[in-house]
Amino acid sequence: MPKLVGRYVYWSERLVREVIDDNGVQLDSRVKSSLKLGVAGNGLDVTGRDREKTTFEVAEILKKKLRKAIVSDFDTPGPVQLVQGASWVEVAEFQRWGYARHRLGQRTAVVHAQTVTRRGRRVDLCLFGGIRNLRGYTVPEDDPVHGWTSSAAPAIEELVASRGAAMNEGAGDLSSFDEEELAVDTLRVALSQGIYRHTDDHRGRPETRAFTVMGFEATEYVALIYKDVTLTPGRWDFRTEQEMIGTRRILIGAPLWLRTTHPNSIRTYFGPDRVVLTPSARQASRQEIFQSRRQDSGQVSG
Repeated sequence: MPKLVGRYVYWSERLVREVIDDNGVQLDSRVKSSLKLGVAGNGLDVTGRDREKTTFEVAEILKKKLRKAIVSDFDTPGPVQLVQGASWVEVAEFQRWGYARHRLGQRTAVVHAQTVTRRGRRVDLCLFGGIRNLRGYTVPEDDPVHGWTSSAAPAIEELVASRGAAMNEGAGDLSSFDEEELAVDTLRVALSQGIYRHTDDHRGRPETRAFTVMGFEATEYVALIYKDVTLTPGRWDFRTEQEMIGTRRILIGAPLWLRTTHPNSIRTYFGPDRVVLTPSARQASRQEIFQSRRQDSGQVSG
């Protein structure tokens, strides 16, 4: 059986190098012999030269060196810092909100991955990183449709930009949130940002939501986690939010990389692949869509 061909769909050079430097990981250059013709073509000159590591080699070395720190069992008690997993992932462009001060300074992707642990607990990952780290894709800035963006976006930006530190301070945009509230709103952004019809019209159809970029089967993701939040049993009632039912643990952070060995699974949603729901589709008021959400948790734009 032929070996599966892998592809890095997302790679954060800056974050990978940072983790390498912070943890003293050595990327020893191998010596590769090269053959050169001698003077006047007589004989062979065998010399050594350094060869840069490939992306795959860097990733494998990093996983090997940090294997004791990388968590792959999501039943492991938190807080976790580095995680590794595999699942279907959805990528969207994170939308800022209102006229608040913006902290991220670049177009930002929000990656959502979901898994169910061996104990049957649902774990959601909401990962934020530069959209330019998508390899081989140029995402247009304009979208033919516009939809819901969360008023919690400034607080989410603050959380991500500070790598979770600002949450401990509880000031500014974060002052009205506790950890669970902000984690839940972050997951709502990852799952529902960009909807403009009734939620039933968008369910299972990410290509219909504004700002979505792509989805694919990630054979492997490795991520740095800023906040590891387990929801308090009985506190949250998601019965009117189908996509949130069963949520138990939410991890917020940044992806180092996303890799797939199933390139045929990649589905792009932007540009000509965006599906615009027709005016005849069933619409709902903001109260119908977000009746279980915090008051003033979002707005419909466009």
